[in-house]
Amino acid sequence: MKKNNTAILLFSRTATAEAASKPLSMGKRSAESVAAFLVNHAKKLTAKTQLPVFFFSEKQQRGDSFGERFANAFEEVFAMGFDHVISIGNDCLTVSTSDILTAAKSLKTTPLTQSVIPQGGAVLGSTNDGGAYLIGLDKSIFQKNDFQNINWQTHSTFSELVQFVEKQAFIPFFLSEKSDIDNLVDWKKTLQVVSTTIKKTLLRLFNIGAPIPLARAFLPINDRFLSTSLALRAPPFYL
Repeated sequence: MKKNNTAILLFSRTATAEAASKPLSMGKRSAESVAAFLVNHAKKLTAKTQLPVFFFSEKQQRGDSFGERFANAFEEVFAMGFDHVISIGNDCLTVSTSDILTAAKSLKTTPLTQSVIPQGGAVLGSTNDGGAYLIGLDKSIFQKNDFQNINWQTHSTFSELVQFVEKQAFIPFFLSEKSDIDNLVDWKKTLQVVSTTIKKTLLRLFNIGAPIPLARAFLPINDRFLSTSLALRAPPFYL
């Protein structure tokens, strides 16, 4: 048995593929720069946990649908001998090292066998659009077919994940709800809660190849922040 029996699955497209798939910014160069930042941020975040990390981009993923690719990735990591797998993507900038370590600790917690339905077997972090930013599973409750048949990337994903865990006769541990980034509008919520350093970096990346000034009325940034930050010009964001 592995000394550390918990692994992290970083399930993400490469920056180029992510930028081509999601409207992360306005303009190809800017979108690719933003996507590269998101991917690298997720890699640095997971490395800080000191847990084994396995990066599955579209180059390593196998399957025709998202569900098949995701389930196959979980199966591959479990097949390496790990008892617990925690998966995150690159689209939640507010997930922290502490969140991941809390998930790892929760997965190692002995289920409350005195309960009619014990708590354990899974840790889930929801997004405010019905998705999930973190999914941690114990090998004993991973049922590949049921898992891949969840309606992924929809508003019902999180609720179906909960049902998936409960079907195995467990109650999942829950982390706090967070916002993820799927489109330009999502940046409004994210920029309100990320650190100033990340905010400045992103605003510089939004500016690449975009001559149109930042729409101050849309983004949650005040005049003082703009006046004290360098090169903080970016394309406008439309609702």
